[in-house]
Amino acid sequence: MDESTFTIAFPEHPPREKWQYILDQLADTGASIEQQGEHNFVVVCAKPTQTEGVGWALFHTHINNMCKVVATSGSALAQASAYSSPQKMRHSK
Repeated sequence: MDESTFTIAFPEHPPREKWQYILDQLADTGASIEQQGEHNFVVVCAKPTQTEGVGWALFHTHINNMCKVVATSGSALAQASAYSSPQKMRHSK
């Protein structure tokens, strides 16, 4: 299966700790993160569920206010309407 990627850019003003928090949130979907340059990162999604989760997070959560999607590849799309709300995982007790 082909990978899908989102290339994201952070502005210079937020502290690195805020970037790291967002990158950790995106990695929690199972995606991997690769740094490209000082403020740019590629989020690599190996599975469609990762692409959906990352796409939702980038366009429909507070992350949208912290970074910008500057490029996509594979099945990733740079538009909010491409991503519906991910189903919440249920944990049994």
